[in-house]
Amino acid sequence: MMKSILVMIMLTAVLTLSAVTQDVLVKEKNITLEFENIHIKDIKFIDGNKIEIEHAKKADVTIVKEKGKVIIKAENTAKIDLLLPTEKIYTLIEDGAKIEFNESRVTIFEGGNKIVEFRDGGLFVTDDSETVEISSEGIIVNDGDEYVEVSSRGIIVESPDETQHITGFWGQLLGGAINFITRHSVGWIGNNPGFIIKHIINDDDYAGGVKMNFDFSDGDKITKEFHETFNPKRSCKLNVHNRNGKIEIKSWKEDYIDISAILETNRSEEEFEKIEIKILDEDGCTIKTKILEKNPKVSVNYEIKVPNSVKVNKIHSSNGNIQIINCEGEMNLNTSNGRIEVLESKGSFNAHTSNGRVEFVHLNGKAEAYSSNGSIRVVRTPGFKKGVTSNGKITLEIEEKMKNDIYLSTSNGSIKISLDPSLDLNINASTSNSRIDLNGIEITTSKFSKDSISGKINRGGKKITANTSNGNIKFYKLEK
Repeated sequence: MMKSILVMIMLTAVLTLSAVTQDVLVKEKNITLEFENIHIKDIKFIDGNKIEIEHAKKADVTIVKEKGKVIIKAENTAKIDLLLPTEKIYTLIEDGAKIEFNESRVTIFEGGNKIVEFRDGGLFVTDDSETVEISSEGIIVNDGDEYVEVSSRGIIVESPDETQHITGFWGQLLGGAINFITRHSVGWIGNNPGFIIKHIINDDDYAGGVKMNFDFSDGDKITKEFHETFNPKRSCKLNVHNRNGKIEIKSWKEDYIDISAILETNRSEEEFEKIEIKILDEDGCTIKTKILEKNPKVSVNYEIKVPNSVKVNKIHSSNGNIQIINCEGEMNLNTSNGRIEVLESKGSFNAHTSNGRVEFVHLNGKAEAYSSNGSIRVVRTPGFKKGVTSNGKITLEIEEKMKNDIYLSTSNGSIKISLDPSLDLNINASTSNSRIDLNGIEITTSKFSKDSISGKINRGGKKITANTSNGNIKFYKLEK
């Protein structure tokens, strides 16, 4: 776990200055910022292509613009307000660490590797093969071999030596309490990249770490409720398009669709006027978060109940989790930053997320899971075909006859396969920088080494192909 992360951001009073404004036109997408004798009062993000610098009339602030670089300096220490265009990506270099930021995230790199990221109200830390996430999802620690989660679901520990799922009442109570405290500690800071960058720039002793202060309040969050019902057409295919927020869909016994949503913003109520929730007669029935004005600072969290006759089709969110419970349909599920969970459902399932976990539990139908930065867990899903992630652990449990060949691939993570040893299977597994453990599973091999194995279990049958570059591959007998 990363030892170099310091926890502190000092809250300072902001003094009002009689100010003059200087600006500089920046056409480049990526801008490097340098400061000399500058103290930041505030950083805000604005539309346009001009960086604006406000300072006291008596402050002698000069601006030097080179290609892709802006240097702001003063003879003596000068306090400034910095207004940065929203469509740019900004870079700072501090003591060998590169800090990259925009209005929605702050990422810190050391030695070319991303080690810390603040985004979506959360803190994400990577150190070697270990990742730590503190966000609305809970506290999640994953080092390839071991996985620990403390969340409202309870306390979950998975390792080669033990598996514990404390998900009953007391587990959920304790896990939820711990999660509440920690996510509120970093949540407000994670939504304010300008606040973080201001203190990095102002801290003369910065040495590659981030200092932040715990805040247990929700700040000035404003919410608005939305509720509507409608009767779907026969053979309706449900589509949901959200821009920022979670989507939860579950079936119920009623014959109409029930839509509840919570709109949230950290700005003013006027921000809600920049979006509209539309229910459209497209492809059967479509629910859409429609953008009325550019760059609204609003999240929309949906809870949708559907009759059994409604088929779930295309579900999309740019920043938020997707959860499907006890539904049917040919499902295409996509989110850029969030977890995808599909439970107790029928049909076909294709799940894609850039930053989050994918979890399939007890599905009937063909299923594929893809994540760029997250683990994949598949339980009791005989139609599962493919699981691919760049940075995350893959866990597969097979207790009945497979319907397809299975392909598993991760670049940085372990693969754990638990199976009924009486099944007839073919196995092809390889790892570049670790080992393969069979743990008592009997395989008739045609190729065998510590990092590669090919062969069959019992009479052979559907094939499991498992590949990882940096992580163990371990087989276990699934206890019935």
